[in-house]
Amino acid sequence: MSKQAKIIIFALILFASFLMKNCNEDYSTTKTKELPLINPKTTITYYPQPENGHSPYNLFFNNGIYNNNTQNAFIIKNDNSTDAVVLLVDAYSNRKIRNEYIRKGSTFSMTGVPNGTYYLRWISGNDWSPHLQVGNITGGFQTDLSFSETQDRSDWMKADGLAQWTVTLYSVSGGTVGVDNLNANEFTN
Repeated sequence: MSKQAKIIIFALILFASFLMKNCNEDYSTTKTKELPLINPKTTITYYPQPENGHSPYNLFFNNGIYNNNTQNAFIIKNDNSTDAVVLLVDAYSNRKIRNEYIRKGSTFSMTGVPNGTYYLRWISGNDWSPHLQVGNITGGFQTDLSFSETQDRSDWMKADGLAQWTVTLYSVSGGTVGVDNLNANEFTN
């Protein structure tokens, strides 16, 4: 065997042992580390996060309804660890009056709300996608998705020209506002 062949064989053996050592180290490290379980079929696409007050569902629910002659306002505080799109819904006609994006940890004021009686419905989650199909609507959260509403008659809020309601979005066991969980199709009805 030539000297050159011996060098090549030695280099291959050295390279193979190097690979085996590194593969074994990576495997043993991976086994002892706690890694989050991620569904390999789920891919999150990142888009710019909408600003507070963005109305992502105007194409589905039509533009918001305003009456700037009233002083009615709904101040929504989002104390959740997720963003939300809040729908202001007429309690009697079920008409969606507004849809407003509210970032986690922030507050948004819906002003110029027409007189009426309302409840809130919202979709919440993280990683907003303007292209995600959620039920009948386009636009939604790719992770931590949930739908909620406060449709119990005792939680309806009457706006009579001078009303100012402050609502905080957060889950509290035994809280005073009943929250019902919905699915995607119920959310849009």
